[in-house]
Amino acid sequence: MKIRVSLFLALTALILLPATSSWAQQQGLQRLRLGVAVGADEAMRERIEPFRLYLEDELDIPVDLFLIDTLGELSEALVKGDIDYARLSPASYAAAFTQCACVEPLATARPDHFPARFYSVLIVKSTDQSATLSDLKGGRLGVGQPNSISSYRVPLSNLFAEGIDVRQHFRTSVRVKDPVEGLQAVLEERVDASLGWSTLSGKTETGYTAGTLNELFTSGAAGLDKLQIVWRSPAIPYNAHAVRTDLPDERKRALRGALLELRDASPAAYFSIEPDFPGGLEPVVHADYRAMLRSYAPEFQEVLTVKP
Repeated sequence: MKIRVSLFLALTALILLPATSSWAQQQGLQRLRLGVAVGADEAMRERIEPFRLYLEDELDIPVDLFLIDTLGELSEALVKGDIDYARLSPASYAAAFTQCACVEPLATARPDHFPARFYSVLIVKSTDQSATLSDLKGGRLGVGQPNSISSYRVPLSNLFAEGIDVRQHFRTSVRVKDPVEGLQAVLEERVDASLGWSTLSGKTETGYTAGTLNELFTSGAAGLDKLQIVWRSPAIPYNAHAVRTDLPDERKRALRGALLELRDASPAAYFSIEPDFPGGLEPVVHADYRAMLRSYAPEFQEVLTVKP
């Protein structure tokens, strides 16, 4: 009799387990777990509340807020499945995808009315004829610190993807303090080319709307008219409002729609999550981050070990 009862209980457990698991999963899908990096902002919970309430209203589900100390830990939480959605930098998105291919972007922010993209660029001193990458073979290249996105990781990996190995193409690499110092080195002919970044939008005479050339212009230093760009990387979005790929497609579509309408629908909510990018959000897909993804892909790591 005891054996029959035990068998009955075991079979009952096996029958109920999938239903219970499915019920729990469905319950989890009725909420959205939003992760936000706190950084040094002690008032983050209060500041982000308009955005959280906006999402609850638009998605018609509870939105749980998870405050996480650093951007690296935020990215890790998304990878582990501890949260469903987070606003990441392009680098942290690429790092997260490299770990698990379990994240995807929905939207990115614009700093102004121009497209929400910037580029890593290679800058040389102007000549009577347009310079090319071939002309720089055997020259001296100014590079930033190894952890620099725009003046080291992105350009070196993307040049390599295009068939230019900087370790062989250039005679030497010269470490510069920052990209603007690299431009000064170009103007003074201490290096033949240097790396920086640019929006490549707006007026060329001001060095575009932002970037290394624009910084030289706003500093009041001379020489902007003596510089030219000979190479640019694929476009890089400014950030990534990213979700886990296992979030239901219907939820992803609803969230993307809410984000794209955010600035016009609720300015207070928009600026609580995007205080530095007033231009609104626009849609992105995974392929838009290819320039950044290359800088984390295993096959490009060797070229990033350049030693000046």
